Amino acid sequence: MTKLGELLGTMADKLAQDSLNIGDVHFLNLDSNNGITPKAGDTSRNKFFIILGFDNEGNVIGGLVINSNINYNLPTSVTDYQLPVTVEQFSFLEHNSFINCSKIIVAKRSKFNKNTYRGVISDAEMMELIINTVKESPTISKKQLREFGII
Repeated sequence: MTKLGELLGTMADKLAQDSLNIGDVHFLNLDSNNGITPKAGDTSRNKFFIILGFDNEGNVIGGLVINSNINYNLPTSVTDYQLPVTVEQFSFLEHNSFINCSKIIVAKRSKFNKNTYRGVISDAEMMELIINTVKESPTISKKQLREFGII
């Protein structure tokens, strides 16, 4: 028999999945299936994920991850497209970080729930800067930008 608490939890998760918006930030467990390279010995990584768009069916979400540091071993086509952000701008951060605008990360709607939500980027100027940086990135194809409704 299903318990009321389980039913309410499932309903809350479904509501959260149905209420995803561009600019929402979630803390997700991501792996190579999402385009994330885990650290040595790990199979996944927890990352802040900024929603940028949805596929035509609305089942796959395209977004960006926030990294603690820039990996300067990567080419400039990646390192030049890291936007610095501060704890003052995003209170959910524990320390100043970087939004990786060089790669759209893909996550299925089922990864999101009421517990993953961390906040929203409500500053329109910041969202515009993020989206414009993504559009300018030489490592993101026009096809991918179209796929998630960014252009």
